[in-house]
Amino acid sequence: MAQKASSRRQTNLSCRTTSSRLRTALSPSFTLALGIVVRTRVILLIGCVAAFAACKTRGEAVQTGTTTAAPNVVSLTATEYSIQAPDTISAGWTTFRLANHGGDVHYGHIVRLEPGRTVAELVDAYAVAIRTSGPRPKWVTRFGGPGGAAPGDSSSVTQYIEPGSYVWICPVEDSAGTPHFTKGEFKPFVVGAADPAVADRGAAPKADMGIRLMDFSFAVDTPLTAGRHTVRVENGGMEPHDLVVMRLAPGKTIDDVRTWLNPERVRRADHAGDPAPSLASLGTGAGGAAAIAPGMQSFFEANFTPGEYALFCMATAPDGRSHIEHGMIRQVSVR
Repeated sequence: MAQKASSRRQTNLSCRTTSSRLRTALSPSFTLALGIVVRTRVILLIGCVAAFAACKTRGEAVQTGTTTAAPNVVSLTATEYSIQAPDTISAGWTTFRLANHGGDVHYGHIVRLEPGRTVAELVDAYAVAIRTSGPRPKWVTRFGGPGGAAPGDSSSVTQYIEPGSYVWICPVEDSAGTPHFTKGEFKPFVVGAADPAVADRGAAPKADMGIRLMDFSFAVDTPLTAGRHTVRVENGGMEPHDLVVMRLAPGKTIDDVRTWLNPERVRRADHAGDPAPSLASLGTGAGGAAAIAPGMQSFFEANFTPGEYALFCMATAPDGRSHIEHGMIRQVSVR
């Protein structure tokens, strides 16, 4: 009898030890990916099958970690003057990746149309607003998308997109002030129901830097530092705002950016005839996002190297002045 009691105590101890080890191995710090969980379970079950067969009860359940689904990924390409992209996509958290196969800077800006509005109305009304430096149509919602990409380069953002009717447009203007979308660089698309795996609005990407877009300034939550970062861009203002992050070329300052990259420059008599320097002579793009409506947020990844950077917004206010002219430009040092 003493031997049987001792055997039962040893068996129970083995069960508790095995269960404890299994809970530790499957704690959230170990379950970074589903594959790790599966391999861990297989190894432990093979090694402990005999002990578990002898166990009569298991009072505690094994805890497993949870995994977060990756966002949908939508790829698009831009050239002079067209956008190649899907006709339909699913709602939810989505990473939009723009590849520039052209010889000019291109955007993958997303705008949402109110019900009953057409793409032709958008192109006409938006072109008039740009040509006259007038207010943009109120029935169009600026919905973000990839910011500007230089020729041969790419840009990407991650954001939550809702069901509805949308259009990708490139608002970049040529030297005469004609926007690319009036030359055919637009693409309508429809966003359908969300995939449940990416429908949770609370499952936003984890950011380690934040930049809030105000009317007309930037609020940087933490200083920009060298290295790879995920940056959250949030519109805390009352107007649509975009963000361009540019690493300035040696000797250049935000005064050069203010002069040459002001989106209203071509409509200013004192600068309209001046030949603009090359974009590369001013700096190189380091990240950003196309214009988002008030209250929206967008995320992008960036690899900052030490140097001087410019943050600026390329939108135009209802009064006809660009946000740069309103002072929405800032120089920051990255160490």
